[in-house]
Amino acid sequence: MRKCYQVGVLLAGVGVIGWILWTVGLATVAANLSVIGARLLAFIALYLFAQLAFMVAWWVVMDRDAQAYGFLRLFGVYLAGDTVNYLVPSGNLGGEPVKAYLLRDTVGFGQALTSIVIHKHAELIAEWVLLVGGLTVCLAYIEMPSVVTLANTVIVGGLGVSLIIMTWALRAGTLSPILRRLSDWKPLASYLQTHQPAADALATRLRTFYKEQWRWFLVSTGWCLIGWCGGLLETYLVLHILSPAEGWTTAVAVETMVLAFNIVFGFVPARLGSAEGVRVGVFVLLGLPAAQGVAYGAVRRARELAWILPGFVILWKRHLRWFTQEDAETLPARLA
Repeated sequence: MRKCYQVGVLLAGVGVIGWILWTVGLATVAANLSVIGARLLAFIALYLFAQLAFMVAWWVVMDRDAQAYGFLRLFGVYLAGDTVNYLVPSGNLGGEPVKAYLLRDTVGFGQALTSIVIHKHAELIAEWVLLVGGLTVCLAYIEMPSVVTLANTVIVGGLGVSLIIMTWALRAGTLSPILRRLSDWKPLASYLQTHQPAADALATRLRTFYKEQWRWFLVSTGWCLIGWCGGLLETYLVLHILSPAEGWTTAVAVETMVLAFNIVFGFVPARLGSAEGVRVGVFVLLGLPAAQGVAYGAVRRARELAWILPGFVILWKRHLRWFTQEDAETLPARLA
């Protein structure tokens, strides 16, 4: 059933893309893409700076033993995890265990997972800050249907509430008590009791970091915000090429709404079709031609696909395999 569901979602995504192209017209889309032309390569190269910002954000919350593995090697691990995040419908979380798995023999699974959790926390807070700022700009300068404004507000507000709970849980180290409570339930008892030491070790490391090194968390959040702004810059530049009369306000509105609505479609593999539909829909909402929205979506999709290729190469070279039974049995020792 799960495979049928995934195939169905992918086919629906392809159908959405086909419907958009048929409705807008291939000739019109091609004309807009020709305006961008070879500058597409520049957009792909420009995103290196955003990726490096996210990598620095991870680097600053690592301990020295992890940093000793080398910035470029760790950047490769980051790209590998980013590839899995892109392809796997897991709310942009599926690649995080992969990063820890790739570092299990050098940095240690537990140490790697600690920095990965902190980095993901910082990344989500930075995304929320960008969304709040963008929503403020939209409310102040952009006329939108009330239902769209309400939807954006609910999404951004819901993410904010989730982050408050996440921040409290990580700082308080509530993972271990939760597992202890769940282990009282007989069907889960044997499995959770096996992993309790690992959860205790992870919770201890997280509490220590947020208590003693919280300044580095703020630094990490700042670097993540720079990384998210890389997408905003990309949006502005594409808009400047396709519609020179539009400025930063429109770019902020596009980036904000695209980010917000794409959160809802995190269950779609690679957001195939949903991302294209959201991007075109946002352009139409803002009074821009649908063909420009298709061209913008094509540029972003091409950049995304280009940046998952290095991750694919790294995963292939490392002969990635997921946990075997033996791995699962030794996981608590690695985490500790």
